[in-house]
Amino acid sequence: KIMTFVNQVAEIVHGVASEFHGAPNKNNGEMFLVIWRYESASDPKARRLAELSVVTFSKVLGALNRSTLLAEYRSHPGLQHRLGKDCRVNLSFGLHAGWAIEGAVGSEYKIDASYLSPNVSIATSVELATRLYGVSLVVAQSVVELCTRAMVAKFRLIDRVIIKGSPRPMELFCVDLDYRSVPVDGSAPLQLSWNTRNRFKARQFLESAKHDKLRDTFDVSAAFEGDPAIDAMRRRYTVEFFQLFNMGYQNYSQGEWQVARRMLGCTKVLLGVEDGPSSALLR
Repeated sequence: KIMTFVNQVAEIVHGVASEFHGAPNKNNGEMFLVIWRYESASDPKARRLAELSVVTFSKVLGALNRSTLLAEYRSHPGLQHRLGKDCRVNLSFGLHAGWAIEGAVGSEYKIDASYLSPNVSIATSVELATRLYGVSLVVAQSVVELCTRAMVAKFRLIDRVIIKGSPRPMELFCVDLDYRSVPVDGSAPLQLSWNTRNRFKARQFLESAKHDKLRDTFDVSAAFEGDPAIDAMRRRYTVEFFQLFNMGYQNYSQGEWQVARRMLGCTKVLLGVEDGPSSALLR
């Protein structure tokens, strides 16, 4: 049953990542490693892939919480007993950009495709920061610098930190997504016979849609805004909240502690639920 559960989650993660040009690399315990490969920061694809990675993880979060299959685990009596009545299947995500050596690691007995780089550890640390700041998706400065202004406007600067392995301090941003606002998909399953012909046609359609995402005419920011699940997850966050938090953060970063504490104290409770980054900075 554990393997069935992991594969149900993996089907969503791998499917959405592949649709947006990500390459699921490996599953390590409770962690998935997904790669978006480009040659250098000057590579024309770098900006597009950085933005697609943000959309990918946002859509995965929405798909996890829309899934009727995964929603059944919320009412499982054993899970409720161990984790509480409010338990649900969920993931957190960290995004970082940097170099890595791609190759096969192993011996004649077992070989795995792997990526060797301190940037892999940094990406892991960025993901772990989601627990400290109480958010679902943390994006490192290295990714934000590759994105367009339209996409950067979707991020919230939440801290500037030193991460082991990074040669310089790094700004951390979050993408504000309230996954509890996503309703479970109640639509009936498609009445379709999955024969060889229909599978082939579906695969052709998916490949065509995937190829279109690299065209100049594809607006990644508009795709982010137009997704119904992402729209539902971002509806809670108001302009007033962002403006007040940004003022609080600027005072925090400049050492104006009393002003920062007053503003961040407001944003902590302004949304009706506790804001994780505000709480983290107040600590």
